[in-house]
Amino acid sequence: MSDVSRVTQASAAVRMVADLQSGLAQLTRLQEEAATGKAINQPSDNPAGTSEVLSLNAQLGRFQQYSSNVSDGQSWLNTADTTLGSVVKALNQVQTDVLSGANSSATASGGNQALSQDVLSIKQQILNLASSTYGNRPVFSGTYGVSPYPQGATGGVSDPTSSSYDADVAYAYAGGPSPVTRVVSPGQTVNVSITGQQVFGSGSGSVFALLDTISQDLANGNTSALSGTDLSQVKTALNTVTQSQGSVGSLGASLTSTASEVTGKVTAIQEQVSQLTDASEDQVITALDLEETSYQAALETTAKIIQPSLVQFLS
Repeated sequence: MSDVSRVTQASAAVRMVADLQSGLAQLTRLQEEAATGKAINQPSDNPAGTSEVLSLNAQLGRFQQYSSNVSDGQSWLNTADTTLGSVVKALNQVQTDVLSGANSSATASGGNQALSQDVLSIKQQILNLASSTYGNRPVFSGTYGVSPYPQGATGGVSDPTSSSYDADVAYAYAGGPSPVTRVVSPGQTVNVSITGQQVFGSGSGSVFALLDTISQDLANGNTSALSGTDLSQVKTALNTVTQSQGSVGSLGASLTSTASEVTGKVTAIQEQVSQLTDASEDQVITALDLEETSYQAALETTAKIIQPSLVQFLS
């Protein structure tokens, strides 16, 4: 009979200690939730919830990358838009110079020479604008990372008064034909650029070659050409650049809409993660108070019960 009693006493002690350990584990978990503000601090806290959180975080990472791609695309387009605005302003000045030269008298050769040099200066300005960069990449070179008109800035080939002048060489487009794109959502890739060939043309058909011709017509007092083909072609070039700027604006507006959608998706996923991982402060505090009270009571009860007397031990 005494053997049965000892086994029963030992079993009871084991169960009580196990209950205490379980209570302590629960108390520790609640204390950690209170300290971190998170309902899931390690996978064992909620295995199913942890799996869902991992899946949501993977989605979140992808959409955050989409958001970054959209932002980068917008910055690229903003650079192009600002640049094209400057080109329009420059070409408007050329148009003014052409009109002035076309309406000048034969005795105004000094003034026409000044206008001729002004047009050449504007040509160089536009060449520099054509090489504008975003993040060290030329915005008008398509997918190629080189300046779109590298020969135009140097050498006699770009000087209309030089014997080595060659517009086809000086202003040959060196960029790529394909626009720069960004992946902005699952399965959606958008164009975020416009190529220099679309805006400025290439070789002897480029706006730069046109400005060289205008400069020479101004220098030579060729009023008929200035009032005819030169003025007409300047207006065409202006129209091309203006339309290009409009296209860039449309692309930017589309990206703005996409940015709103992607941001909304990021926010929605973050809220889902928060619902799974964030602990309710009020609920945690209440549960912690109850658990601490229960654990202290269990400790006291166990301490009183597990006190075998010498007589019980010897019986």
